Amino acid sequence: MVGHDPELRQIAVASHMLSRTLRRSAEIQVGLPPLPPSEFDVVEFVGAHPGASVSDVARGLRLQTSNVSNTVRQLVKRGLLRRTSDANDQRRVLLQLTPTSERHRELFQATWASLLAGLLPAMTERDAELLIAAGPALARLAELAAASSPGSAPARGLEALR
Repeated sequence: MVGHDPELRQIAVASHMLSRTLRRSAEIQVGLPPLPPSEFDVVEFVGAHPGASVSDVARGLRLQTSNVSNTVRQLVKRGLLRRTSDANDQRRVLLQLTPTSERHRELFQATWASLLAGLLPAMTERDAELLIAAGPALARLAELAAASSPGSAPARGLEALR
């Protein structure tokens, strides 16, 4: 992947801006009260990783465990997360989405897809096809980025893509 820095930078910047734009647009369109970014990220992480612990969430989102604990407390108060004890280790708390947050998450994801579908006709047919075909690779890239350690994400990510 050496020599692809401008293209990779373009993907990184575009992904970041697209993510932010989709999130803000969906908040407005869905009409739910917006969550602070840290709370939104924790809900998304737990939705993708049901039964994650606070430590798992902190590691996956690259946040301090104490910050995630505070965020989880807020989400539990809002009725968006529930905590359960791990059957194998009663000291460990596992996180699950509540039915309310599952519905909200589904609404957001459906709205994101709808927003993208509305943008595709403005692209060339070839670009739209390439974008749709890239979906599985982008999903794998996101998982690799989330699973890698903070200092080694670029190196591990590029090796895993080869």
